[in-house]
Amino acid sequence: TSPTLKLRQKKDKMTKKLNLSVNDLVVRYGKVLKVFEVDKDTVSLQPFFEKQSGNGLTFTINLSNVNDGSIRKLDPKPKIKQLQKDIIKKSLTKEDCPAFDSKTALSLNQLEDTLWTVKALYIEKQEKAGVLLGGKLSTFKNAIQQASQEFAAINNTMPEKEHDKILLDLASSLK
Repeated sequence: TSPTLKLRQKKDKMTKKLNLSVNDLVVRYGKVLKVFEVDKDTVSLQPFFEKQSGNGLTFTINLSNVNDGSIRKLDPKPKIKQLQKDIIKKSLTKEDCPAFDSKTALSLNQLEDTLWTVKALYIEKQEKAGVLLGGKLSTFKNAIQQASQEFAAINNTMPEKEHDKILLDLASSLK
């Protein structure tokens, strides 16, 4: 499949119509949010993990804007577990990882892209004596934070615990 076709397929997947209900978990810009109200024209969301530190922060979005690709339902647990096994836990080389642009790597709001970003940057970091230059360190930290939120949501744990587990799994995969 050509890179252009792959991008178009991703775009098509991202713009698929979402039918949201109260208590659904969604991902928006890498953060897990919970739907707490749906009415005729809008959907209201609140942070799933930062309830105390969020000071009651909520988002209300017009339903017409929900399908623009910046919001997606949380992937099913079996799919997330498989992605974790195939990317984070698997022993891979840098050549096994798809190429990405570290400036836009997380903008597609897709867990698989996020995990590939984590894996590729972790391998690069190990090859360079634990150092990532420029915006790559920030991208690496943001990608792990995003993945941690999704893993925690499906495992009923906290993102901090999943963050540590991701780092342990990455280290084990390179042994």
